[in-house]
Formats: sequence, C-alpha cells, structure tokens
Amino acid sequence: MAEEPSPSNSNNIEMNLTAYGESKVTQVGQINAAEVKIIVDRIEPVLEQLQQISKVESPGVLKAGNPNKSLAYWQGRKTEIAQIQQWLTDKNTFLIGIEGIGGTGKSMLAAKIYNEIEGFPKQFWADVSYGAGFSDLARQVLSEFGFPVPEEEAQLMEALVKCLQSGQYLLIIDNLESLLQPDRQWGSQFYSDFFKAWVEYGGNSKVIVTTRERPELKGFEWLPLKGLQVDEGVALLTALGIRGDLGDFVELVDGHPLLLRLVADLLKEEYPQDADLRRLADLGLGNLRQLLTDPQVVGVHRRENVGMVLVLDASFERLSELQKALLLNISVYRGAVDSAAAVAVLPGSSKTEIEGELRNLVKRSLLSEKLNGKRQFEFQPVVLEYARHKAGNQTEAHQRAINYYLLNLKQQPWQTKEDIKEYLEVFHHWYQLEKYDLAFNSILFCNEFLTLRGYYTDQVDLYRQLIEAWEKTGETENSNYPAALNNLGNVYNYQGHYERAIEFLQQSLEIAKEIGDRNIESSSLMNLGNAYSSLGQYQQAINFYEQSLEILREIGVRNPEGSFLMNLGIAYLYQGQYERAIDFYQQSLDIARKIGDRNIESSSLMNLGNAYNYRGQYQQAIDFLQQSLETARKIGNRNTEGKSLANLGVTYLSQGHYQQAIDFLQQSLETAREIGDRNSEGLSLMNLGIAYNYQGQYEQAIDFLQQSLDIAREIGDRNFEGKSLINLGLAYNYQGQYQQAIEFLQQSLDIAREIGDRNSEGASLANLGLAYNYQGQYERAINFLQQSLEIARKIGDRNSEGNSLGNLGNVYYSLGQYQQAIEFYQQSLEIAREIGDRNGEAIAWFNLGEALENLNRESDALGAYRNARELCQAMGLDAKVQLCNNAIERLSQPKTPVVSRRGFWVWLRRLWRWIRSWFRR
Repeated sequence: MAEEPSPSNSNNIEMNLTAYGESKVTQVGQINAAEVKIIVDRIEPVLEQLQQISKVESPGVLKAGNPNKSLAYWQGRKTEIAQIQQWLTDKNTFLIGIEGIGGTGKSMLAAKIYNEIEGFPKQFWADVSYGAGFSDLARQVLSEFGFPVPEEEAQLMEALVKCLQSGQYLLIIDNLESLLQPDRQWGSQFYSDFFKAWVEYGGNSKVIVTTRERPELKGFEWLPLKGLQVDEGVALLTALGIRGDLGDFVELVDGHPLLLRLVADLLKEEYPQDADLRRLADLGLGNLRQLLTDPQVVGVHRRENVGMVLVLDASFERLSELQKALLLNISVYRGAVDSAAAVAVLPGSSKTEIEGELRNLVKRSLLSEKLNGKRQFEFQPVVLEYARHKAGNQTEAHQRAINYYLLNLKQQPWQTKEDIKEYLEVFHHWYQLEKYDLAFNSILFCNEFLTLRGYYTDQVDLYRQLIEAWEKTGETENSNYPAALNNLGNVYNYQGHYERAIEFLQQSLEIAKEIGDRNIESSSLMNLGNAYSSLGQYQQAINFYEQSLEILREIGVRNPEGSFLMNLGIAYLYQGQYERAIDFYQQSLDIARKIGDRNIESSSLMNLGNAYNYRGQYQQAIDFLQQSLETARKIGNRNTEGKSLANLGVTYLSQGHYQQAIDFLQQSLETAREIGDRNSEGLSLMNLGIAYNYQGQYEQAIDFLQQSLDIAREIGDRNFEGKSLINLGLAYNYQGQYQQAIEFLQQSLDIAREIGDRNSEGASLANLGLAYNYQGQYERAINFLQQSLEIARKIGDRNSEGNSLGNLGNVYYSLGQYQQAIEFYQQSLEIAREIGDRNGEAIAWFNLGEALENLNRESDALGAYRNARELCQAMGLDAKVQLCNNAIERLSQPKTPVVSRRGFWVWLRRLWRWIRSWFRR
C-alpha cells in the first residue's frame, strides 16, 4: 500500500486530487500508473495544440509600437540579459533569437531589453502573432525611423536593410513562429529574404526575434530560454504574496514563469487570506508532484506543458459560469478586444458587467489588459490556444463576431487598411467556418479599395487562401472559384507580373468554360486581353477582347459591353491605329448613353480625348476631356474625375502650355490622394515631372519623377516602375548627365524584359539610343534604335515605329549622312500621315527641312518648314510655329550659304575628331 503523505513533511506536496467535473479525476489519494495514464490521455489533445505552431492567418494584423508589457514583478534573468547584451555589442552579430515554449517569458525578456537597454537611439517593436505581412512591418519601421517608404514589397526588403545599415537601431519582432508553416518553412518569402540579406550584409543595428520554433535559417545567435532559476522563481512567488515551500514548487515546474504566475493568481483569488501552496490540494492539484514526476510524463517541455494544462484546468473550473462563457467566446476573436466586442459574442449581459468580468480574468492572468486610448483585453498565446481547444465548436461565436463586425463597418471614403478592418475580420470568420463563398463575397466589397491603395499582396493572400481551400475541398466547380482565379490574375497584372497573371486567368477561363459560366468566361477573356496589352502584344489582346465581346452579345448583356469596347479601343490606340480606336470609343459612348450608364459615358469621353490627343487634334481632345470631367463630377465619380484632369494636363503639355498642364496635373494629384488611388497619384507625379522637364526645371522634374518611382515600387506595379525609370532617364539626358540617364534606362529595360512588356522594352531601347546619340556614340545609338524599331514592327505599334525611324534619322543627321537621314525621316512621315499623328508629321517635316537644308536643297527645305508650320499652327503649338518661322525667314533671305545651327554643331564635332586624330598621328 502506498504510504500516506505526512502533513508535517514540508517537502511533500503530493496532495490529493479533488473531483471537479467529468474531465477531472476523483480524489483517490496517491494515484497509480493507470490513473496517471487516464489523466495524461485526457489532456493529450490540449498538449498537442500547445506544441503546434499557430496557423498563419492572412492578412494579419501588425501590433506595433510599444511592447505594452508590465515588468512590475520582474525577477532574475541576469545571465540571459548579460548574454544578449554581449551579442548587442558584438560587431559580427546582427540577428538574435530568443527561443522557448509558450509561457517561458520570451516576450517579457525582449520587452525588458527594449525598455532598458542603452545605445539605440531608435527602437521598434513589432508583434506579428497574427501573421502580419512583411510590407506592413517594413513600411512602419521605415516611417518610424524617418526613412521614405518608396518600394514595392519585393524591394521593401532592400530598403529596410539599408535603413538598418544607416544607423544604430533596435528592431524586435515578437512571436515569429506565427509566420512559419508546420515544417518550419516561411509562410512569406519576403521575411526569409529580409533575414538572409540582413545576416549577409549586417550593420550597427540589431534585430531580435522571439519564437517558439526556430526557422530554417542560418545566421542567428540563439538563446534557448528555459524557466527561472529556483531563487528567481522563489522571489517571483514571494513578490506575488505566495507562501509555502516555494523552492520545491519552483523546481517541480522547472521555474516556468507563466505557470508560476497562474498558480499564484489562482491562489490569491481563491484564498486571499491564505495564499499558501498547501491550498493546491483544495483546488484539485494535490497530486501535481506525482503526475509531473511520473515516467509517463517524459521530457522537460512535456512536464511543463502537463503542469500548464492541469493548472489551467483548475483555474478554469474555479471561474463563474459567466466568466467561463466569456473566456471561451472571446477566444473566437484574433487580437485585442474591448467590452463591446465581448458583449457581442455573449449577449444577455451588460457592458459594465462584462468589463468587470474581463478585469477579473486579468487578475487570474488568463487575460492581459492594454490601455491604448481605450481599455482592451488580450490573451496570452498559450491561454488562447487552451481556450480555443476548450471551446470546441465555435460556430455560434463566429456568427456573432460576424454580426458584430457587420454592424460596425466603416462607411466610405476609406483612407487606410484600418478603415476596412471589419471586412477583413468578416472574411476571417467566414473562412474559419469554411463558408468560403461568403468569405469571397465579403472581400469583394473592399476589393476596389485594396486595388486603388496598392494593397496587392493582401489581395494575393486573400484570394490564394480561398483558391487553396476550394481545391482542398474539391469545390472547384463553384463559380466563385474561377472568379477568385480571375481576381488573382488581375492583381498580378496590376503588379506587372504578367506571366503569372496569364497563368491564373487561363485557369479561370478553362474552368468557366467547363462549368458553363459565360460571364466569368467573358471576364477572363477581357482580363487576358489586358495582360497581353500590358505586354505590348496588342494583336493577341485584341483577339481576347473580341472573343469576350462576342460572348457578351450572345448572352445579351449590354451593360459591360461599353467597357469591353473601350479596351479594344485602347489596344488599337497603342498600335497607332487611331481611327479604329476612335471608332470603338464612339461605339462605347453610344451604348453608355443608350443604357444610361454615366460612368462608362465619362470613361468613353476621356478615351476619345486621349485618341485625339495622340493625333495632335488638341482642341477636339480638350472638348472630349472637358465633357468627361463634367460628367464625372455630376455623378460623383472621383476616379474618372482625377484621370480626366490628368489627361487634360497631358494634352496641354503636348501643346507646350506648361502652366495650364501643371494646374490640371496638380488637381489630378490632389484628387488621387483624396480617394487613395495610388496608381493615379504616381502617374500624376510622373506627368508633373515631364512638365517641369520640358520647362528646363530639372531638379523639380527629378523630384516628381522620383516620387512617382517610389509609388510604383511601393504598390508593386512593375510596368509603371519601368515608365518612371524611362522618364528619369530622359530628365538626366536633358541635363547632359548621360551616364546617369543610361543607368535609369538600363533598369527600365531590365524590368520590361523581366515582365515581358514589349512596348516598354522598345521605349527603353529607343531612349538608350538617344542617350548614346547625345554622347556621340553613334554606332551604339543605331544598334539600340534598330532593336526598338524591330520590336515596334513586331507588336504592331505604328506610333513607336514612326518615332524609332525619326530617331534613326537624327543619328544619321548627327553623322552628317543627310541622305540616309532623309530616307528615315520620310518613312517616319509616311507613318505619321497614315495613323493621323499630326504632331509626328510636323516633327518629321521639320527634320526633313534641316536635312535638306544641309544638302543645299533650299527650295525643298523651305517647303518642308512651311508644311511643319502649317501643322503646328493648326495644333496651337506656338513655340514650334516660331521655330518654323525662324527657319523660313533664314532661307527666304539672300545670303552666303550656311549650314543650320544643328548642322554647324555636327560640322564642329567632325572638325574636332579630325584635329584629335591629326595630333595622334
């Protein structure tokens, strides 16, 4: 028979278990091996949950700023702090990891370092416990440390590394395990890339992470965090007002800080006058020693987790029914909650009563309290997992949480992602309930906002989650599945990842055909057209648009037909087929007016204005754009309003009316910022840069263009990024800083080739040709321009073909090979006439005039200048009219034959080369 424990033996805390419900073991004195097994088997599911890495939840919420952790009862950890301090002063240590099981005090140790360490003028705390995206982390760190936030997610990593290299900063990332998959691989490649880059390059800054699991990554200095030392644990229990054989108990539970705190708070709440460890027997923990030292409970971590579950069980059983229900129901939320959110999942109680009970749960260390403007309550991660396991099926709680968020939706206009938090939470709860169709519908409400704001990575996370869920459940014949593929393809298109966009859009198209969803089929075809149009493959784009339009007409849907016709027009516009573009825009306008769709009407008018602008028919362009602007303002369409203002600015820019152009572009910029349209904001900045460039105000131009580039990178729009780089290259070209110009143009060329954007590839090559021409490197210039010409012809871009021919003429003119120059100018002129580009035609005539003048064909040159003047007068290009008049006046007066100003410089350069070669001989 087992020996009875002696009450006088102070070392013996093998107290009897007390019966407390169906999940507990009835008091039997010392228990045998079979009964130990019963207890361990009962709590095994909870133990497994505590040992697993929390599932990544996307899009996550970044809790940043201050740790908000009370260090009032801090004890010990001197050895650990000394080790971390040594690493913090080591020039070769850049990345420090604090690893330990839940509740060992990793976050508290990090908070102690954060609050008390010296030598870091700037610090940042980031809790990523809900799978926060890297872009949110990087943007907030850069802002906090006073750095610009210019890049897309892929480049935010580089920006963050450079920021940390530039000073002596401390960045702490708490709960890193939430970013890992079960196999310890990264849920987000961006975090992995950042840590690898930081380990490789390093600097004076330090990065500390806390985690329950080590990621598969080299370069960390790891501190495996265990429980408190016996004397430290005793000091903690003493400070908390606990009596008894403290040292023996601390040793028994391996000094696990959270376990000690839970036991202490449980005793204080239940026995405030006698908070002694002997009271554990009355709480059903009398056999704790026997359980934790039994051979069936093997390993330190297992023993700590068994003790944690038993204490949590005991603490939970001592709660009132209201407290139990409250604890279990609020575990359905992710993140901190206030009393209003708690009442929503536990109706029938007052807000005051619930807040009081929440504070009582804080006293038991089952919750922690935050005071950031308003009182909020949050779970310890270990307690949250315990509560969720204990709650079991949380369907009803999820439903109530959804209702709560739906009642608290913020009305538009939205400015930040925080404004649509309720929609994201509704998505999360429907997703947890495996109601994927409802989750999909909830995110559609804010999809346009996420697009306008450039939250592309969040959209990717959301749609990929749904797609993977439908694939796992085999529900791929659901019409929302191809719709999600379609939306995901669109997001990749916005990011400039055209090949990936096409991959998902093709899948969407095939499934839509299989299930017979003609609407999705039509939409997928249209978006494939958009992707191929972005790639500069206009004929393929047109084929997709025409198929899409045919389906719409077959099923009798007129409403979106106007937008499809507009896309066809855009494809023909980029090919330089202006008449066909105008025809489609006019059809789109007619349909919009017939069905009363003022939005499409406004957009059609705007595109008609753009087409006439390309043709050099500026007054007609302005008339259409003004109509578009007025219509957009009447119906309150701020998006089209901003774009119409921008296009008016571009039209005045084409005429050389720079101040009017700048006024419209500034209005466009303000509108884009008001509605959060990051893409339009960047385009307005780019066009402002071009306007200042034309005025010779290069510093202002470069400032605007750099801002434009920053936005393009921030929202991940690779196509837009490439265009910004092209214009920066042009700005440096105009300043005569040719090497810098070439560097920017080479970057734009690399991006265009990477994303398969043939149009931008041709433009980059053409401008590289111009830069080398200005440097006198004519062979290289010709090589680049010939490549540009070949691309323009291959993709059917008549406008770019004409420009490349004209620029090739310029190079041969610089070489003094005037006859060859004339041949290229004439080809350029023919194309300009064919496509109705009056501006291009005027430039070609003027260039022909200069080349003919240098061949002493003054009569022909005079005719060319007059043709150029006539076109410039019709377009209202006063400055160019004056240039033509100067040339005509020069040729009309009897004089000694002279070369033109441009010819003179060519002659001078040739003379200098001859002198230099003579000296070499």
